[in-house]
Amino acid sequence: MTQTTALYVRQSLDKTGKEAAVERQEASCRDFATAKDWTVGRVYRDNSISASNGKVRPDFEQLLADIDAGTVQNVIVWHLDRLTRSMKDLTRVIEAGQARRVNIACVHGTSLDLGDPTGVAVATILTAIAAMEVQHKGNRQKAANHQRARNGHAHWIRRPFGYERTGDVVRVVPAEAAALREAADKVLAGATLTSIANDLNTAGHLSTAGKPWNVTSLRRALINPRTAGRRLYNGEDMGAGIWEPIFSVETHAALEQRLTDPRRKTAPDDLNSKYLLSGIAVCGKCGNKMFAAPVKSGGKQWMVYRCFGGYCMTRRLDLVDDVVEAVVVGVLSRPDAAALFTNEGDSADVRRKAADLRERRDALAALLADGLLSPAAVREQSGRITTELAALEGRLTAADSLNPAAAVAQAGDVAAAWSALPLGGKRKAIRALMDVTVLPAGKGVRFKPEQVHIEWKGQES
Repeated sequence: MTQTTALYVRQSLDKTGKEAAVERQEASCRDFATAKDWTVGRVYRDNSISASNGKVRPDFEQLLADIDAGTVQNVIVWHLDRLTRSMKDLTRVIEAGQARRVNIACVHGTSLDLGDPTGVAVATILTAIAAMEVQHKGNRQKAANHQRARNGHAHWIRRPFGYERTGDVVRVVPAEAAALREAADKVLAGATLTSIANDLNTAGHLSTAGKPWNVTSLRRALINPRTAGRRLYNGEDMGAGIWEPIFSVETHAALEQRLTDPRRKTAPDDLNSKYLLSGIAVCGKCGNKMFAAPVKSGGKQWMVYRCFGGYCMTRRLDLVDDVVEAVVVGVLSRPDAAALFTNEGDSADVRRKAADLRERRDALAALLADGLLSPAAVREQSGRITTELAALEGRLTAADSLNPAAAVAQAGDVAAAWSALPLGGKRKAIRALMDVTVLPAGKGVRFKPEQVHIEWKGQES
């Protein structure tokens, strides 16, 4: 079997797409091979792929397979950290090359004989240092990002509608900003997001992803604090950004209140949504609603619930759904499940209380106009009344819309009845029965059912 000398070249990010860095590495490695009088058989090349984030490196995998097959005796790299920056990958290199005493030759740094315990030890130490530097670099980058956020600098991966950026200088795109302001005026005038999205598409405005507007993308654009000149970092408001706002603070607050109101068009959303808790679950960190979104990593894709507005948390969609559905089935299977459903007498009493609160809220405007109450006092009292009214209206919603859950609770096989219920019916029942909050757990913490907090409406379960 013919054994050859292989070159391995890699760079983490190729911003130009011209592969200049790997070309320079290859030239240096070839010069090294010539000096050693080694004949180069194959060049293994992974361009614009990191060695520290777990992504698959196709040519690295092929190199390991060829080493294991005994067709590669020497591997030349520009530096050991081009080949591996993690202990996991180093272990795979050692396991493949140790028995065949493969030589790892470095243009810069110490060359290593994998058949020699000293060579293995040196490789382990160097890789541990490289892994440590990756962590330090990540910490430095996080600190720099946090500092930039505190200083009000903008950061985005894809250009947001309404803005453009050159370096740290952010400018408003006049035509797009005008379209957002017009959309905001329509929302506050009572128009639906569906009609506004259609108007934007008809006028030829596409999102910066090059796609037509829909209800979800429009809601995100309108309630993002960026449009009010606020800088968020991991869901935390860092203060004013150094760019011109598109909306005033008051307009943005009014949009946020209108577009996050749980009573806003829940029925059509329940009929059209494709996911159980999209727009129902709430982020336990920032309080914003969570919506379904795809996530890609390592060549795989799965669905998550992600909070929009704060953008600070994601959770695996299927795991959260499983917890909520299991709890619903468990509660509806109890003999006292009927206690969850408000009776007619209770509903009448709740409606009377709600009507009284509305009258009291309306009266505040007259007191303000007559100068009998200050604006601050009106805001305070109105806020309390609005909170109480929202709770009562939630109970009325439960009383009026629990039919799907009531039918399930009366079934002989509750689990089967729930499973057979259409998605729209499930969403309607969940809205009426409970509030679902997804709690923060910290990075690296595996999902646990306790991270989904369920608060039952009406009587406690």
